[in-house]
Amino acid sequence: MNESQLRTISVRHGTRVAANLASNPDATPALLAELARHEPPVRTALRLIAGHTNATATALLVCLEDAEARPVAAGHPALPPKFVADLVAGADRRSAEAAAANPSLPHTVMAELLPFPARTRAGPDGGRRLPPHPALPGAGTDVRARLLNRHGGSPVEIRR
Repeated sequence: MNESQLRTISVRHGTRVAANLASNPDATPALLAELARHEPPVRTALRLIAGHTNATATALLVCLEDAEARPVAAGHPALPPKFVADLVAGADRRSAEAAAANPSLPHTVMAELLPFPARTRAGPDGGRRLPPHPALPGAGTDVRARLLNRHGGSPVEIRR
C-alpha cells in the first residue's frame, strides 16, 4: 500500500488500526511520526514504531515516553546519540542494555563506561575481568557485555 492509502485507513479507523499501520513495512517516516503523536497514545503502536526501520528521531523520542517501547527505541540507530548516552547511564536496565548495543552510542561514552586498566587479572578461563564502574547498574552487567560484543568481544582502545 502507498502512503496515501495508509493515511486514508488511519483517518477512517483511527486507534483500532494504528498498530497494524505501524507494523506495515511500507509505512513512511512521516506516517510513523504521526502515529507516534496520536492522542491518546496507542502503546502497541509505539512499540512497533520503535522497532520500525523507517522510524525517525522524532517518532523515537515519543516512543521513549512509553516504558515498554523505550527499550526497543533505545537500540534504534536513528535515535540521536545524546539520548542513547543518557539511556546507557539511566536506571532502566533493559533500556541501558539496548542502548549499549546501539551503533549510535558515542565512542567517548564507551570510553567512559569501559575504562581498561593497563593490566587486568585473567579469569579461570583466561578471559579478562573488568573492574566495576559506578555509572553502570551493577558490577559485571549485561551493559558491559553488550558494549564488548559490539566490538567483537575484545577491549576497544579509543584515542582522545
